Amino acid sequence: MPVSSGCRQPTVSFGPLPFAVLLLAAFVLRASTFGDPNVGGDETFYQTVGIAMHHGAVPYVDVWDRKPWGLFFLYYLITGISTKPIAYQLVATAFAATTAFVIGRIALLWTNRQGAVLAGLTYLVFLTPFQGYGGQSPVFYNLFIALAVLLALRATPTLRKGLVPASSHLAMLLAGIAITIKTTAFFEAAFVGLWCSSVLLGSPRSRRPPGLTVAVWALTGAAPFLLIAAIYALAGDWAVYWNAMITSNFAKTTNWPSSAIRFAIMFSRLAPLLVVAVLALPEMPDRSRRFMLLWLLAAFIGVASTPHFFMHYALPFLVPLSVASAAFLGRKWIGPFALAAISWLALSGSQVLDFAHARRSRAAFAELSQAIRTHDDGGPLFVFDGPHQLYTMTGTAFPTPLVFTAHLGDLKEKDVSTLSTLGEVKRVLAMRPSTIIAAPRPRQGPPNLETDNIVRAYFHAHCKLVARVSAPDWLNENTVDVWANCRKPPAPGARKP
Repeated sequence: MPVSSGCRQPTVSFGPLPFAVLLLAAFVLRASTFGDPNVGGDETFYQTVGIAMHHGAVPYVDVWDRKPWGLFFLYYLITGISTKPIAYQLVATAFAATTAFVIGRIALLWTNRQGAVLAGLTYLVFLTPFQGYGGQSPVFYNLFIALAVLLALRATPTLRKGLVPASSHLAMLLAGIAITIKTTAFFEAAFVGLWCSSVLLGSPRSRRPPGLTVAVWALTGAAPFLLIAAIYALAGDWAVYWNAMITSNFAKTTNWPSSAIRFAIMFSRLAPLLVVAVLALPEMPDRSRRFMLLWLLAAFIGVASTPHFFMHYALPFLVPLSVASAAFLGRKWIGPFALAAISWLALSGSQVLDFAHARRSRAAFAELSQAIRTHDDGGPLFVFDGPHQLYTMTGTAFPTPLVFTAHLGDLKEKDVSTLSTLGEVKRVLAMRPSTIIAAPRPRQGPPNLETDNIVRAYFHAHCKLVARVSAPDWLNENTVDVWANCRKPPAPGARKP
């Protein structure tokens, strides 16, 4: 039985065999995505930036986005091993499996081995309906938060004695690293720091000034972000960095009716796991239950802090929910039955076994890349409304820092960076691109008609439609047009497309 502290050390083995089971499950659930060059727009962008960094590109300066630098650095490291999509997909699989293992280690502080393993499996299963089957940023930073939580919980009994174990400092550092991968991890990171601080400050036996320790923890957690910020400031790029990290987040507008609909869908998909977590909470020791409720609150605040409620925004919430479910999943036969039921609900209608999808995607991108290379006449490639990874797949330079196509064609992203969106589009068109990539109709919603209209007018006047390819990702079937020969004078009597 758990001790009253609610933070006992595991008394059963949870080593290589459980990890092997979780790693195998992660491979099975994600194998159909391996090698797909177009799993999702976000992660292919991160990979594109990671590759570009090997050629000297500086995030925010040469390629703009609001994601933290640590995420791009992680993809920089991965693409240093291989630029093939399967490289980041395998690394993401390893991160997912390791996160599931850490979830089990946390759960083992108050439940049995079955509950711990099934909690890890629950996390892996629920990644799929929330678009965590590839390399979305939470797939990576969830591991750092889970490790920070595990270390904080293990440090709790020692902190209650007024002592400060080294593991508490490591917890703060890991939480700080998570913030450099996704800014919204701040709320869970702050929770880890506040929990340890409250335990230490509440100890009557502290042997050193607790306020000093809390200050050291705060500095340790902030250190990764402060170091990156200092590098940009010393390089003279503070303004663009501040814009990317802070002001651009407030400049982006929110469509509240759409957000409300997405939130309802998100909640409905979370409902089976929420039910199991609620059933499990009464079985937890009091202090552990209090910790779990506070962690769930911090994770929810992180989700709600960006109220667009796209499905992958719920990925950080899966970690505490899976941990919270462990006590119920640890019941002898009810636990496996519950996991089977919620897994069926989570995976019903998914593409877990659709191995043909990746083959179609690879063929589509081979066709697109070939069309671009065949008609290259020396001018820039301009991906206005299409897959941004075509830049690196064809070995062409970015004509603008606004590489992520939503920054060019989505009205919500208009002028959120330090650059004028319309001004950048006009500047690129003045460079006389040789090839323009666009969809037959605007894909962004709502579209930025200022930029969309002038680009379409340009390629209809100067270019020829040389390819139309169906390029599927894991959410949509997209049609991509290749407009080329833009620098050649039209043949006498030629009819416009």
